[in-house]
Amino acid sequence: MILVVVILLAVCIGIPLAYAWRIWRLSERSRVAWLLVVTDSAVFVALVMLVGRWDIAGYYTRFVLLALLAVAVALSWLRHASLPWLPADGASVWRQHWPTAGSLALFGAALVYVLLGLRTPADTRNLAFPLRGGTFVVGQGGGITLLNHHASHREQRYAADITAIGPAGFRASGILPRDVASYEIFDALVVSPCEATVLAAVDGLPDLPPPERDGDNAAGNHVVLDCGDIEVEIAHLREGSAAAETGDTLVVGEPIGRVGNSGNTTEPHLHIHAVDPQTRTGVAVTFDGRFPVRNRIYRN
Repeated sequence: MILVVVILLAVCIGIPLAYAWRIWRLSERSRVAWLLVVTDSAVFVALVMLVGRWDIAGYYTRFVLLALLAVAVALSWLRHASLPWLPADGASVWRQHWPTAGSLALFGAALVYVLLGLRTPADTRNLAFPLRGGTFVVGQGGGITLLNHHASHREQRYAADITAIGPAGFRASGILPRDVASYEIFDALVVSPCEATVLAAVDGLPDLPPPERDGDNAAGNHVVLDCGDIEVEIAHLREGSAAAETGDTLVVGEPIGRVGNSGNTTEPHLHIHAVDPQTRTGVAVTFDGRFPVRNRIYRN
């Protein structure tokens, strides 16, 4: 798991820096060639910005990287602004840059695919945000697997995994600390997102040190709420924090428990998903009117 996080950090930070260096060092014979290379670079960096886990790499880190990229583009343009639009010797830009054009087409299509995955579905149910007392970030969320590893699951298609960030923009003090208290979201207050009846409530399962998992109890300590036409499951609560029992009636904002690290989870976070009780298929939800997609911020 540590290796996965290290690779993620290398991709999120290394790729934008590499492309900024590429643009800064660029030396083309025409403005069209320059524009082609810069656009290809910008599209790939945009993909990294949208798909990357910036709660891990640093939520504000990406803005620093984008600023560096913008500086590289500006300095590179100053060197190319006086060039003709096409090479003076009549050489074909496309023949010389067909790999770049192919890359632009491929990753441009991927960018469109990701942007479509960020759209709010047509049929959603609105819920109140289920956490209080912090700055929270959606780690897994959206309509495609590239943004949300739950997207291929029938019941959890629109599930969201939520973390929190501190003042510096990181979700934990370290890459993958073993101490659950090192994670910003650990022990955050969880509240009811709807007027509900508690259908099920489980407590008593231990909070495991990351990245240990309890595969036999996937949801860990959790509650299932009857919110009218949908059922909402809220999972991975802290052991001993349950504030609701089966049969209880809840109002919006009423405490349910606190975020823990119980169940099949590699680190503390809150998992939430909604299903249609008749078909057992996932139902898209919004929190306070906003669809939970990767890297979206909620402050409560």
